[in-house]
Amino acid sequence: MIRDNLNTYHIKITTLSPIHIGTGEVYEPSNFVIDNGKLYQFDEVLFYQSLSSSDKNIFNQKIGNWMSLIDFYRSKAKEAKGIAKFECNVSNKVESTYSKLRNADGSKKQNQFQIAQTFKNPNTHRAVIPGSSIKGMLDTILKIYAKKVKSNEPRQGLILSDSMLLEGKTEIGYAYRKHKHPTKIARSEIPQMVEIVSKGSTFILTITTEHSFKHIQKMMKAYHNDRRDSQYKQTANGFVARVGKFCGKEYMVDNGKNVLNSYGKPIATHTLYENGDGFGWIEMEQMTAEAYATAIEFIASEEKGYYNLIQEKQKDIVENMLVQKEEQKKLKLKKERAKEAEEQRVKREQEEREAKLASMTPVQRLIEHYADVSVLINDMKTGKIENFETIKQELAQEIKKVLQQAPKTWDKAKKKALDRRHYIESLL
Repeated sequence: MIRDNLNTYHIKITTLSPIHIGTGEVYEPSNFVIDNGKLYQFDEVLFYQSLSSSDKNIFNQKIGNWMSLIDFYRSKAKEAKGIAKFECNVSNKVESTYSKLRNADGSKKQNQFQIAQTFKNPNTHRAVIPGSSIKGMLDTILKIYAKKVKSNEPRQGLILSDSMLLEGKTEIGYAYRKHKHPTKIARSEIPQMVEIVSKGSTFILTITTEHSFKHIQKMMKAYHNDRRDSQYKQTANGFVARVGKFCGKEYMVDNGKNVLNSYGKPIATHTLYENGDGFGWIEMEQMTAEAYATAIEFIASEEKGYYNLIQEKQKDIVENMLVQKEEQKKLKLKKERAKEAEEQRVKREQEEREAKLASMTPVQRLIEHYADVSVLINDMKTGKIENFETIKQELAQEIKKVLQQAPKTWDKAKKKALDRRHYIESLL
């Protein structure tokens, strides 16, 4: 049962270092492009729908070949940016890796090039620090889970909202595992691409607890005095904490002096962002109810602006699809008309040919049957023409008319053409 003697505090969070809240979700090259220092995430279905008919055909041909498909996405960066639902900065190293996507031997990479996402509102794509992330830290600080307490009732005396982004952004870079001693090597130094909440971003939330704010400050200060790497100082109106992934086990357990890893040895590595900052440091300050209400209104305005932008893009995509559909309809009609015209032309030529053949004598039809008159003359010489003796005079006369149409085959005939002329004249 939730107790009545609880206090609600309005809190502003300022990120003092990069924050990454792991979600298990990743960006994949099939739903983003990186261009000019930014990642643009888009809906794959909308991307496909926004393509022209010819581009859709090209896309369909590339399905099954990962690198060819990624090359296609990169070639359509302008189109992808136009329908992007979210964008954020990326480091030079991430962009360079994306633009090359090649293995050490020069061959193209076949890995997924995945980027770990930080926690965000799925509807607005604004960064969120879940209340559960901060609650776990405060549970430890306030010793809510004392060893001898088995009841869950103390936990009901600490209620937190999710932290909503007031101002700030996310960005993408590399996280590196480093040994705490510069001369030693960490167990694993393979860098990981991660999305982080940038340093200097601000959030707001509410904390409801039976403790006074000063008590929380006191317990937090004592906690950090027992920890190494507590490089940020507590202010009069707030306290410093550490949350999220990569913040180190020293800040996630009750006893920070003798923390052991899974191998039973003291923790000796930590994770740094590529600019050298550690992860997870935040400052939590108390704010007035009036300032909190103003912040809520500002956030609502920002979210409305985002929704309007997405709706405009959606409208543009739909309009583009309608235009494409109309163009396809016109093209189909044009092809159908062209096909119909061709069929009519063929039919007309066939009718004309049949009419022409009907008006001809049998000899004229024989000449029409041969595409090459020289072949016909050769068949006449070799006796391959049926009833030749009865039609040779008429046949020779008709062939002479054909040959006389071209000077080279009659008036100026030479060699073989002259032989054919003499043959025809002999028949006449």
